Order: sequence, then structure tokens, then C-alpha cells
Amino acid sequence: MTYDRKAVGNEIRRRRLALGLTQERAAEKIDRALRFYSRIELGGVGMSVDTLLEICALLKTTPHALLIGKTSDDAATNYQWIAEAIASCPEEKRQTAIDLLKVYLKSI
Repeated sequence: MTYDRKAVGNEIRRRRLALGLTQERAAEKIDRALRFYSRIELGGVGMSVDTLLEICALLKTTPHALLIGKTSDDAATNYQWIAEAIASCPEEKRQTAIDLLKVYLKSI
């Protein structure tokens, strides 16, 4: 398996557009230069883990969803859905969602 910068950049662009964000606004929100952010979307450069995590938070997704993409494995798809759902929770409610999931999983 290899890191396909173009595929990752395309997925970042797709998700950014789905949220109605411009490149300028996205770059501003993650505190990166527009030129650098643009090159990430074009697949011209890679990014640090910190930048990846900031982009994931901005786009309400997970590193797995951006780097690996969809998988046919139902368990992996469910894990991805759970991670994305928790990541999309408002920050002040995120820990409560995690705690509820832990309680539920212990009960089954």
C-alpha cells in the first residue's frame, strides 16, 4: 500500500467543497498558507500528521477516510462511520458521546 497524494488531495477537495468552503477559508482555518493548502489538494506535496489531523477536524472526517478511503469490509466501514460521527459532534459533547459508546459496548 502506498500513499497516493493525488487521491488524498482529491478527497480533501471533494469534502471541502461538500462543506461549502473555499480553499482560502480552509487554509485560514487550519492556519496554513493558501499556496501550501492548494498544493496538498493538487497532490503536489505531502503533509505532516499535525496538518492531516487539522484537515480531518475541519472536514469532519478521519485520517483513515482520507488516506485509505472506503473499504468493502463491513466492520471497517462501521468503525469509520462511528469515528466520523464522533468527530462531527460539537466539541463540548464529543466526550459524552464517547462515554455513552463505551457504556453501551460494555453492556453487550
